Amino acid sequence: MNSNEYGEVVESHESFMSARQRDITDMGLDDSLHDLALSLQSAATKYRYGYQQLWCGVPVIRLPDDIVLLQELVHELRPRGIVETGVARGGSLLLNASLMEIAGLRPRVLGIDIQIYEHARNAVSSSRYKDSIVLLETDSTSETARSKVETFTKQINENPMLLILDSNHSHSHVLAELQTLTGCLPVGSIVIVADTIVAEMPPTHYENRPWDSTNNPSTAICSFLALNANFALSTKWARRGLLSEMRDGILVKVS
Repeated sequence: MNSNEYGEVVESHESFMSARQRDITDMGLDDSLHDLALSLQSAATKYRYGYQQLWCGVPVIRLPDDIVLLQELVHELRPRGIVETGVARGGSLLLNASLMEIAGLRPRVLGIDIQIYEHARNAVSSSRYKDSIVLLETDSTSETARSKVETFTKQINENPMLLILDSNHSHSHVLAELQTLTGCLPVGSIVIVADTIVAEMPPTHYENRPWDSTNNPSTAICSFLALNANFALSTKWARRGLLSEMRDGILVKVS
């Protein structure tokens, strides 16, 4: 048994990983801690904290906890393709591609948005992943989007995929995305529904947006799962982050 310079026992790898998983599970059930995290996130909105991160020099609208979660998920799932709705400034697409590369996978990323701005196109085209990222400008609930995702999926030969929904966060749109884009996903694929945190914020927190505490991605997930028994909330990933905007928003295709 090893000890450190302070005379403390250094856990074996197996013991460390077992304790880590226990702590993750217990933390996900700690409502008081979650309330503190929500208060911190709400207060940090004053400084646009969610917009402060860069990835490869490009703004990525992700919280640090969720970036680490995504890395762990990509490393374990080993998706052969990642589809994301909501391109924003392009940083999340670079994040997806780079995490695939780090995991030893060939980066293959499809970004879908109803409007893709020039700065996002430039961010992708000037990156090392320009040949690995495809941009599609269309409504993410359209037949065009469905058809493109289906074609993209067929190219990976039934291997698991990762689908990230991060565009319009209203109940109707997210539910339509889930109904439109998940049908062709192979079993074992994971769907991340971003911004479930909307449901836990004050009713007037999102001014000038068509979503609020009663009309949001979380309510869409509830409706979708009630109608689709082949998907389930992921017990492993759904509460992995503490300062996260996707709590209880990660689904797995089980059949």
